[in-house]
Amino acid sequence: MVSAAPRMKRPAFAGVFAAAVVLLAACAGQTGTSSGASDGATTPTTAPASGSGAFVPGDGDRAGLVNIGDGREVYLECSGTGGPTVVFISGAGVAADDWSYVGDPTDASEPATPDPSAVFPETARFTTACAYDRPGTEQMEGGAGRSTSVPQPTTSQQGAADLHAVLTTAEVPGPYVLVGHSLGGMIANTYARTYPDEVSGVVLVDPGSQYLQTALPPDVWSKWMADIAAAGTANPESEAPDYPTSIDALEATPPLPAGIPVVVLSADRPFDYLGIGDADAYWPNWLEAATLLAASFAAPHVTETASGHFVANENPALVVDQICAMVPGC
Repeated sequence: MVSAAPRMKRPAFAGVFAAAVVLLAACAGQTGTSSGASDGATTPTTAPASGSGAFVPGDGDRAGLVNIGDGREVYLECSGTGGPTVVFISGAGVAADDWSYVGDPTDASEPATPDPSAVFPETARFTTACAYDRPGTEQMEGGAGRSTSVPQPTTSQQGAADLHAVLTTAEVPGPYVLVGHSLGGMIANTYARTYPDEVSGVVLVDPGSQYLQTALPPDVWSKWMADIAAAGTANPESEAPDYPTSIDALEATPPLPAGIPVVVLSADRPFDYLGIGDADAYWPNWLEAATLLAASFAAPHVTETASGHFVANENPALVVDQICAMVPGC
């Protein structure tokens, strides 16, 4: 759910709900690269970037491929020790490394760069942090995601089932604090409602949600879904989210049990999630959907984030604080 814009360190399907898909296609020609951390910082202490070997359960920095059956392998990286385990779920088309970058990924003049103050390495300082590549995602510097491809489009239910298989097979101990951005917010919501006994908290970072379908005018929603489907057809190897099917299935899933804390963070700068070249046109609808989502959980809604859509990259300290609040002893 972002608009078509020049690409800078942001996968083709990066974004909120689906304009991410549109952004993705338009971005494909301008991948920026940067080897240094921002403000002169050194390379952050995170899990190795290689995805060629098998993931080895344990503590500390570890990364590799998890065999989840049916000929499929999913890339997983973890860092840190202790619990609960914080599991990061990226936005549409975005690989695991997104959580180790700081800066606005849509800013061509100052693109996001790896930084030790990013959400992933900072979280790993006080508990176990894990992130993974969904099929069809892309790394921040333009490299392909490291997980086995699957037929697209895919649903948030498939995303939740895959994540469950990864965490179980890799012997990553629960309970989990799920941190989902954009499309990842829908997957986190789906996972928490499907496997509530495994979840101790949920942090939704400017998430997409089922409420956008009702917050937007019907013709706008239909046009948006058609645009997403067309972008998926044009980019068959890239992640293509099936929102209508996901929403129908989510509405048939039992609600999240009381007692599991949830917080919703919203961007406070408009962004063109519909990909129509006008960031302000339907911005109130985006905020309305987030308000409805927070109300459905009786959750706090943080609306002052000093950020556009990529809150975790632009204001990592705020996101880390919300995660820390769900980790006992943090």
